[in-house]
Amino acid sequence: MSRIEPSSSTPPFRLLPLLLAVAALASLPWLTTWYQSGELIGSAREVWSSSLASAIAVAFGVWLIVLLRRERAMAARHLADLEALTLTDPLTGLGNRRALERELARTMLRSRRLDHALSLLYMDVNDLKVVNDRFGHAAGDETLRAAAQSVRGCSRDGTDSGYRVGGDEFVLIVLAERGGAEILAHRIDETFQAKSPHESRMSFGVVEWDGALSAGELLNEADRRMYQNKHMARGAAVRERETGRS
Repeated sequence: MSRIEPSSSTPPFRLLPLLLAVAALASLPWLTTWYQSGELIGSAREVWSSSLASAIAVAFGVWLIVLLRRERAMAARHLADLEALTLTDPLTGLGNRRALERELARTMLRSRRLDHALSLLYMDVNDLKVVNDRFGHAAGDETLRAAAQSVRGCSRDGTDSGYRVGGDEFVLIVLAERGGAEILAHRIDETFQAKSPHESRMSFGVVEWDGALSAGELLNEADRRMYQNKHMARGAAVRERETGRS
C-alpha cells in the first residue's frame, strides 16, 4: 500500500548567497590591509595575521552554514511528521479522509494522463454497533484494526492505498479495472473473516472511474453501491431465516 507522503512546501535552501557572504568575510582582512597600506600583501606579519583572520572567518562561515542546514533539516522533518499526523487515522494507521481526498485527486490526474484504469472500493464493517454493545468498545476497536490489517495486507504495495474515512468505513484506491477491484474485495473479505475477533463481515461497493466523475461524485457513487449491496445482503439473510422457520 502506498505510503502517505506529506506535501513539500519548504522553500529551497539557498547556499550560494551564504558562500558569497563567507568569501566576502574572508577577504575583509586583506581589503583592510590594502586600505591601510595601499598594498594587498604587506609584511610577513601582516600576511600571517590576514591569513589567520581569513581562516577564522571561513571556519565560522562553514560552521554557520552547517548549523543552518541542520536546523532547517530538523524543522522540515518536524513539519513532515506533523503533517503526517494530520493525514493518518490514529486507531488503524491508515490514511484519513483528508489524505484520501488529496491522494484521490492526484491519482485521478495520473490515471487520466497515463490512460490507466482506476477503481474505488468502498467498505463498511457490518454491525459494528452490535459488537460494541455486546463486547465493549475495545472489541469494536480490535475489529476495526483487523479490518485495517486486512485492507493493508491485501493491497498491492505502491499501487493501492487504503483509508479509514468514518467510524466503520474504509476506502481503497485501486489502479485496476472494476473486475480486478472486485477480486481484491473478495480477498479482503476472506482475510477479514479470518482476522475478525467476533466473526464480523464487510460490505463492499466498487465503482470504476469513467473519467468524467469528480472525486466527490466517485466517492458518493461507491458509497451508494456499498449500501445497496449491504441492504441486499440483509434482505437475503432475512429471507433465508424465514425460509428456515417455515
